[in-house]
Amino acid sequence: MTTLHAHTVRPTEATTTRSSALRRVALAATGFLTLALPVVFTVNLSRMLLTGVESSHQFHQATGQGLFLCAIWLGALIPLVRAGWSGRRPSSGAAYRHLAFIGAGAVCAVAATGGGAPILVGVIAVTGALLWWALPVRPRLRSIVQVDAVMAPVALLSAAFYTPYAIAQIGLQNAATGHHAQNPHFFDMAWMVVTLTVLAGLSALLPAVRSLMWWVAAGTVVLGVAGLAFGESTTWSLLALGLGLLATAAAAFRTRPARRR
Repeated sequence: MTTLHAHTVRPTEATTTRSSALRRVALAATGFLTLALPVVFTVNLSRMLLTGVESSHQFHQATGQGLFLCAIWLGALIPLVRAGWSGRRPSSGAAYRHLAFIGAGAVCAVAATGGGAPILVGVIAVTGALLWWALPVRPRLRSIVQVDAVMAPVALLSAAFYTPYAIAQIGLQNAATGHHAQNPHFFDMAWMVVTLTVLAGLSALLPAVRSLMWWVAAGTVVLGVAGLAFGESTTWSLLALGLGLLATAAAAFRTRPARRR
């Protein structure tokens, strides 16, 4: 049996549109609105982590409250803005990352309403919707559903590992008083792990976005390393690191380039 590998790009994926001046103004304005907040957060949290401000929260600053959650945020927005500015169709991966990020935030904000979380998620959702409105070509979201035998077990393990953690963090947030009630670190941690769980599920189900598993791998490794570095539970951190390495292996195996025959 001979297997043919198609190397041509589908016309719908290669679509480019010459944007009008008004469309470019709209895209520039909405791009600025969506990017300003995560950029400010990233700069401020980097400063805090490097200078030791609130050193008891360094684990949060490196992960869910901070840098990796912002990386997911910006990692979805920047490709959307770049593709829109050049008139290209944004990738399905960027689109699903953005939707997963906002959807996970909305679910967590419903479960933990303190600390201004619903307002923050609402602002992110509204500015994100405006960006999608301004795009000259919308991302492609329809995709064939095909369960991957390698990624599906990793997605299930991720859900089993992260769901109890997310529930615990939401519980801590709802019970928080004082500083933690005003600055919802626990909500942010739940937001991050729920997003990673959704991305793992999407990568296992949709062939078009198998590469999302790389984000799951990176986030889980970061959680494990940061946990060991900043005094979190050693057992939990090692389990996170092991799951991250397993996700890395699955992503590398399933997204490696096909060998030419």
